[in-house]
Amino acid sequence: MSEDDRMFDAMGRMLHERSGWHLEPSTSPGGSPSWCLDPGGSVVLAASVIDGAVVLYLPESDEEVQLGSVDELASWLAAHPDR
Repeated sequence: MSEDDRMFDAMGRMLHERSGWHLEPSTSPGGSPSWCLDPGGSVVLAASVIDGAVVLYLPESDEEVQLGSVDELASWLAAHPDR
């Protein structure tokens, strides 16, 4: 298992416990699966692991945030309670 796979599994264990999150498979060949937050029916935040980093995508602002670990993701989510 690659480091990205281990990190994605750890991220999934954490996000699975949070309300509104679900796993989305890759939509394109070779793409990464994502954990998505869609409390109102449309995705407001997507989280993937790419090249050893947790990458958050915020569709509303078309912004990406790169984090170095699952712990950093937990801290980011705590600092953004609306997510």
